[in-house]
Amino acid sequence: MRALISIIIWLCFTASSHAQPTEYRVLDQMDVNGHAGYLSAWAVHGKLDKVLLIVPGFDTENDTLPMDELTGDFQPVINLLGASGWDIVYYEYVDGAIDLRDNADSLGRFIDVLEAEAEPDYHLAVLGGSMGGMVIRTLLVQENSARGIDSFVSLDAPHRGVTLSSWVNEDLLSLALDYPAARQMTAGRPEYRELYGWLESREARRGFRRKVLEPIATCAVTLSDGSGRWRINAAEETLHNRYYAVSSYVEYSGLRSSYMPYHSTALLMSEATKKKVKRGRNVYRYKRARSRYFDLIIPNARDEHGAPVYAVEQALQFITTQAPQP
Repeated sequence: MRALISIIIWLCFTASSHAQPTEYRVLDQMDVNGHAGYLSAWAVHGKLDKVLLIVPGFDTENDTLPMDELTGDFQPVINLLGASGWDIVYYEYVDGAIDLRDNADSLGRFIDVLEAEAEPDYHLAVLGGSMGGMVIRTLLVQENSARGIDSFVSLDAPHRGVTLSSWVNEDLLSLALDYPAARQMTAGRPEYRELYGWLESREARRGFRRKVLEPIATCAVTLSDGSGRWRINAAEETLHNRYYAVSSYVEYSGLRSSYMPYHSTALLMSEATKKKVKRGRNVYRYKRARSRYFDLIIPNARDEHGAPVYAVEQALQFITTQAPQP
């Protein structure tokens, strides 16, 4: 998600400015296997042996270059992690709105380049924000391989789709989200059912967990919190859906819509809820808040305690603790 940039600035503004990377690189591949490819910027600190690969979210404009992001908004991250020998790579899509499988293929070809340039047995951590988490997940299924990834953090990615409430009608949906990737991630649409059904059927196959997931340390950091109970006035459910109180949201003309509820961002084994009516309010809770996919789920209620900032801090902390120590 684009908010990831400003969040990281806030998180890392106290980082030491003297720990600069030794080399900056740019690598662009505009076409991959007949579809739009990738742009990238690298901040390499010494040997290429410990890499944080940042994969951003949905983007229909691409009005900034990866190097501008890296040397501007992400410079504090370089300062913070570079002192520990991390190399930071910012990956960007030539077209961030095409079929997720095509952008996953582009990401796979980029990892091929990293493997060729890096030290043998290098450590690779990937951080996927929003759609970036889905691109990484799609890559793992598409190639039926861990792709040398040692740790994968999904930051508020729609693993069970984006859930929009009833006020988001088809006219608004077509204006704001009429792109292949957006249709694929909008729960209930035909493109969603086709892509997510394919993902889940492959992930359920015997051997996928052993071959692909078990070698990777996986973590889902959410900007929603469905681990407890939440209450909604019955009247509000005509405007919002039942996940509103515990999810991220989009806002338009003073209205809010649920965006990525907890069951989606955490990829729960079951998304079913239990409902009770108490003092005129509907009270919900998830039946089972467990995931077969992620080793760790870290919930953060969107509206509490500066959750977006804290969520990024949690993501980076998970990544750094998984890396080999000097």
